[in-house]
Amino acid sequence: SAGYLVGVDDGATHSIGLADSVTLNGVAAGSHTVTLTSVGTNCTVAPSAGQNVTVTAGETTNATFQITCALRQIVYSSFPGDSGDIFTSASDGSGAHALAASSGFDGLPAWSPNGTLIAFSSSRQHSGRGFDIWSVHPDGSGLQRITTAAGENGLAAWSPDGNTLAFVSTRSDTSLGHAEIWSMSASGANQTQLTHDDALANTPTWSPDGHSIAYSSNSTGTNQIWVMNADGTNPHRLTNDSFNDASPSWSPDGAHIAFQSDRDAAGGDTTQVEVYVMNADGSNPVRLTNSPGFDGTPSWSSDGKKIAFESARSGHSDVFEMNADGSAQTRVTDNGAENGTPKFKP
Repeated sequence: SAGYLVGVDDGATHSIGLADSVTLNGVAAGSHTVTLTSVGTNCTVAPSAGQNVTVTAGETTNATFQITCALRQIVYSSFPGDSGDIFTSASDGSGAHALAASSGFDGLPAWSPNGTLIAFSSSRQHSGRGFDIWSVHPDGSGLQRITTAAGENGLAAWSPDGNTLAFVSTRSDTSLGHAEIWSMSASGANQTQLTHDDALANTPTWSPDGHSIAYSSNSTGTNQIWVMNADGTNPHRLTNDSFNDASPSWSPDGAHIAFQSDRDAAGGDTTQVEVYVMNADGSNPVRLTNSPGFDGTPSWSSDGKKIAFESARSGHSDVFEMNADGSAQTRVTDNGAENGTPKFKP
């Protein structure tokens, strides 16, 4: 959201705009601490986010905070032709560069929680039809193959502690359009099948506490958002409708899940997809985007203030970002390629 929270000592907090001031009345004379919170992780506060002040009875005492914010980093897929590569750039699109480029398919990236690795899917060195999960450092060094199984292995999602990857694999079912959610250690060991839907289970995302994984599955017909324990037990639906709901992304505070859906498509046009957010229990879905064509694959910033997503509103797919309430939708990429599946650097 666009703004901050300010409070005195341990009292109630008050909203304050990006360049505003607020007067807090009824503060007793004496020493107090004024604290500024809800500051983005890409921002610093000077002289500090907590300032000690002395209030004199009948007078006003000022506390001033200077906030400086750096551009966030985003990793995304870019497809200028039949192949693709993964790119990183600042959130204004500047400084874009490819990582570990190859002549095959590279895409579906995901940043590790500590920001030192990017997992992605690649068809390089894969025998036959399919691709594997690889990892690379953001500077392009340390390229490493993690999976070697036949079929398609991709859409890796890091656990909050960075020790485990949930991912999608077709290895257990050769039927077209079938895939299951698996997990493994970050090194590729202990690969374990979590779902057994005999359907298309897709796009896993971890809860911030690491206890649950949300994902999409068409096991009941249309794509719906499901959640299960991290070991695969207790799978159950969060959405239950006749539309296609997919690509869940858990908010950092665990309270919400962003996702894409065609539920409001005009005249049943399933090519019109929008970004929504709902409570983590599936209640109170709210639409965030409203443009022709596809808006989807949402992903939260680590402080919960921004959502990156891809949109076809410009005539082809580009990376966009917006505030978590859907305001200030801004285009990030504009390079003529098809760009999507963005993730913010933690």
